[in-house]
Amino acid sequence: MIEIFFNEPIDAAYVYERLQKRLKKQSRPYFLRKHKTNTILITFPQNTEDIIKGILVPTLVQFILLRKEDKWMQSILHTSFFYEEDEQHQIIPIAQSLLRGTRRSVPNQKKIRRSKILVTNALFQYLKDGISFSFESFITFRLKEYYKQLAYVCEIAIDEYKLENEYQNLIENLRQQVLKSDSLIPNVHIVYDGKFTLYDHLLLPLSRERLKEYGKLVENREYIDNELIVPLAAIAPKRIHLYTSTVDLALIVTLQNIFQERVLIHTLQEFSQEKSK
Repeated sequence: MIEIFFNEPIDAAYVYERLQKRLKKQSRPYFLRKHKTNTILITFPQNTEDIIKGILVPTLVQFILLRKEDKWMQSILHTSFFYEEDEQHQIIPIAQSLLRGTRRSVPNQKKIRRSKILVTNALFQYLKDGISFSFESFITFRLKEYYKQLAYVCEIAIDEYKLENEYQNLIENLRQQVLKSDSLIPNVHIVYDGKFTLYDHLLLPLSRERLKEYGKLVENREYIDNELIVPLAAIAPKRIHLYTSTVDLALIVTLQNIFQERVLIHTLQEFSQEKSK
């Protein structure tokens, strides 16, 4: 028999319901009972190890990742870094993307192990027939590595959150500058075919030297791309015709964020047609 004590009756109810669903789907005998409101009793007359690995461990892993992980990160953000609830809700999605491995731009992404692996390994090493334990004690003494990683991920997520805020502030400042500025060139044509080439309203190339001179008119230009974004912010064109086969590029996204409806997307073939007119 395995006996699990929970501090919160709601946690015991959650685990009990999911264990019940999983156990009903298999044909082997079992005994599952909720004692009082916060204790679960499980007995497997046969194939105990298989049931533990195939049903009990996955259920507890799901419980931890879906019901506890975000709450623990909220606690870390509040107690260790003093972030209030509104900012916690902005940082946690970043942390979750780090844990899932979907934020590939972060240099330390490879150092982060999957939560599921860490929790599963800890449960495999701990659970066995005849054990009686407090779930909170298991968290405290057996999930130290996992909890340490959550704290590490929170630190990285905070850095990313700060960078994103700085980026958004910079984008907004450039957007306001563009709105307040007179257009030095009314229409700019940009061709992206692996590199960016800029042309004026007469389809004459804009040299790097000329773009660099325009860029000097913009404050805080060291914080963003100097070859494309900064000169365009200074030029403040009423229309930007962008000829490209892809829009899934960071600089193009930034360009659209600053100039918004002023950016018109065209195919590369359309530029050839425009030049031949």
